Amino acid sequence: MIWEIDDQERVVEGVDAAGRPDPAYAAALGLVRAPFGRRSLAFACDVAIWIVLQLPLWLGAVPLLLKLLSGSVSTYGFVNHPDFVLSVIFASVSAFLSLVFLIVQWVLNGRKGVTAGKSVTGIRTVNVRTLERPGVGAILLRFLIVMAAGIVPAGTAVILASPTFDAGRRGRGWHDKATGVWLVDVRNGLNPYDEKRMRLARKKVKIEPLPERSELPSLATPRDPRAQPEYRPGNRISAGVLGVARPPEELPVIEPAPATMAQPQAPQAQFPQLLTPTPAPNAGVPGPLPAPQPAPQPQSAWQPPALLPPADAPPAPDAPATPAPSPRLAATAMRFELRLDTGDSIRVSEPILLGRNPDAADHPGARPIAVADASRSLSKTHMFVRPVDGGLEVVDWHSTNGSALISNGVEHALPPGVPVQAAEGDRIRLGDRLADVIRI
Repeated sequence: MIWEIDDQERVVEGVDAAGRPDPAYAAALGLVRAPFGRRSLAFACDVAIWIVLQLPLWLGAVPLLLKLLSGSVSTYGFVNHPDFVLSVIFASVSAFLSLVFLIVQWVLNGRKGVTAGKSVTGIRTVNVRTLERPGVGAILLRFLIVMAAGIVPAGTAVILASPTFDAGRRGRGWHDKATGVWLVDVRNGLNPYDEKRMRLARKKVKIEPLPERSELPSLATPRDPRAQPEYRPGNRISAGVLGVARPPEELPVIEPAPATMAQPQAPQAQFPQLLTPTPAPNAGVPGPLPAPQPAPQPQSAWQPPALLPPADAPPAPDAPATPAPSPRLAATAMRFELRLDTGDSIRVSEPILLGRNPDAADHPGARPIAVADASRSLSKTHMFVRPVDGGLEVVDWHSTNGSALISNGVEHALPPGVPVQAAEGDRIRLGDRLADVIRI
C-alpha cells in the first residue's frame, strides 16, 4: 500500500516571494496600527492590575520581613512571631494571584491577541505575516525580551519606546520584530479576530474584475426611419378599401372646379392623410356627364345628402391605428430576477425582503423571501428590493456584514438605508452571497 502525504505548504496571502509581509495588503483589508498613546495606556493597565495583586504581600508580609532585615527580631523570633503565619498566608495569596494573572494574560495574548489592558484600550496582537493569532511561544519570547532588557540600565524604557522610531511606520518595536507580532487598533480599523468580516475583507481585496460585456446587436426596430422603413398601419382610402395610405406628396393634385354657390365639404378629421376634397358640382346646374372609365375611380370624399347614413346609424369605424402595448405585456417585458450563486432564481415582480428570516413588519407591502446561507453571513432582514424602470432598486437594511453593488467589475459598498438602482448585468453582494441581475 502506498501512502500519499499532502506536503503542500499553506499559501499565506499578503506576503511577497521572500515571505515578507506587505503593509499595503494589510491597509487594503482595513487594519490600522495601534496608536502609541493607547499602547502605553494598555501597558499601564496591566502593570496596575499586577500591583494590586501584590498588596497582600506588601501589607501583610513585608513589614515583618523588614524587621528581620533591620535586626529588630532574630531568625528565631521571626519564625515564632505571632504574625508569621498571617504573613505567610498574605504572601502566598499574592504569589498565587500573580501567577494566575500572568498565565491568563500569556494564554489570552497568544490565542486571542488580547490582555486586560489591550481589551480596555481596543488593541489586538496578531502575527504580522498571517494576520492571525501570534501564538503563545511568540508572546512568551516577547515578554522575556522585555524582562531581559531590564538588566541594562534604562533598557526596558528604550525597548518599550522603540515602536516610535519604526522605519516601516507600522509601530513595531524591537521586541515586536524579533517575535514577528504586530499591534493593531480595532476601534478605528478591522478586528482581525472577527472571522466573518476578515473573510469578507480578504475576498474583497482579491476579487477579480468582471469581464466587460460585449455589445450585442439589438433586435429592436430602430426609431430612425432612414435606417429601416417605418411601419405604416393600414388606413381607409377614399375607395373604402383598407390598405397602406400614400404620403400626401404622392397624391395627385386636383384643381377645384368653378361653382356658382358654395357647397359643403367633407370633414377632414377622419382623413388626415388626404388633401382637401374637390367640391361636387352644383346639383341645380346641368353639366356634361363624365366619360366612362375602364377602372372604377375613387369617389369623392363628400356624398350627396340623400346618400348619407341616417342619424341613428353607428358611425363609421376610424382608421386602424397601431395597438398600444398592454400594460401587462409591458410590465412582463421589463421584469427582472435575481440569480443567486447557488443557481436559484428569485423573480422580482413586487417589493421583496431578502435575508435568513426576513421580517416584513416595517414593509407591509413587501414579500419576505428566506435565502439559504450556511455561513450565516446574511442578516435576518438583509436587503429590500423592488422593481423600478430600467432595473431594480436595492436598499441595504442595516445588515451586519453589509452589501455591495458590483458594476463593470467595480464593487461599490451600499450605505445602509440608501436606495441604489441596479441595472441588467450588475451583481449584488449580500454578505457572502452573490446575485446577478437578469432581465426576463
